[in-house]
Amino acid sequence: MENSSTKIKVSICIPTRNRACFIGQTLESVISQATDDIEIIIVDGASTDNTAEVVQGYQQRFKRLVYYRGEENMGVDRDMAKTIELAHGDYCWLLSDDDLLKPNALKRILKEIETGYEIYLSNITVCDLYMQPIRERLWFFPYVKDRVFNLHNENELIEYCNRANSIGALFSYMSSIVLSRQEWLKTGYCYEFDRTAYALAASLFSFIARKCRLKYIRSSLVSWRSGNESFQNAGGLAKRLLLDFDAYLQIADKYLSDNHKVREAFLRVMMREHSWYTIIHGISFINNPQIEREFRSKLLKFGYSLGMVKACCCLGRHKNLVSIAVAIKRAIVRTRVYNMLAYEKNI
Repeated sequence: MENSSTKIKVSICIPTRNRACFIGQTLESVISQATDDIEIIIVDGASTDNTAEVVQGYQQRFKRLVYYRGEENMGVDRDMAKTIELAHGDYCWLLSDDDLLKPNALKRILKEIETGYEIYLSNITVCDLYMQPIRERLWFFPYVKDRVFNLHNENELIEYCNRANSIGALFSYMSSIVLSRQEWLKTGYCYEFDRTAYALAASLFSFIARKCRLKYIRSSLVSWRSGNESFQNAGGLAKRLLLDFDAYLQIADKYLSDNHKVREAFLRVMMREHSWYTIIHGISFINNPQIEREFRSKLLKFGYSLGMVKACCCLGRHKNLVSIAVAIKRAIVRTRVYNMLAYEKNI
């Protein structure tokens, strides 16, 4: 029997909209390992599918599931903030509505939060649309093990950025983040970043002005469902890259404008996230010269060399060749995944 007086330690916070086909798997991955000190908060941005019906079915099984449906679509940033507002836990684990917690992930986090740090950041396993594993995704270079970074310390913040291999280390990926709810409430939601898709990252960077200790957990605790990203639709990869560039330049301007060394280290993480072939692919989606000039300008601000930018723009204009190269690369990846799965099945 559930003990209603049990203190909630971790709130699983899930913003959602029109993901009825996936959210059931997500909830199953949580409920199957949840203890009495876990709750689930779902904020629905006015879904037009049967999300409510799916969630209500799980409410009958798991009484500590709060479902809030908004009257209109306010965007994932606002919905994410609303989940934290409705939460009761000491910590909030922000989870995408189509990702899965790995077995024993909650057990690991419940143990970790006993140390009382402000942020915990884990890695993820990239999966296909059907949740077959593809590869492990590390936010830092492979040699970085479990450790604590004091992000309020300038030298450690620079070290943190220099060791980061991806903007996932800069809080771009919601499902890998567990944060102190009390610390969040000191600043709250950054409305100036509303609808940028990076309001969470901006709010977490407000922590560094205070005491901010981040525990990096090298293990993967989440399975990420790829293949259904919204940027694959209108605007393509170029739109997705510009989203990254705009948000992180804005974060740098807001929090790091007075410290050139930290700002430079912070911005260079983007170069490791988006290498030259990603830039070429992104440019191939651009058909407007003005947008291409804007794209080039932002690349230079992040530290990409002028020669590299010119070369990428030149190659990116050969759209047919880029499409062929991307198709070949994807075929190679699919073959590797197929061979890996076949090998694992036979051993």
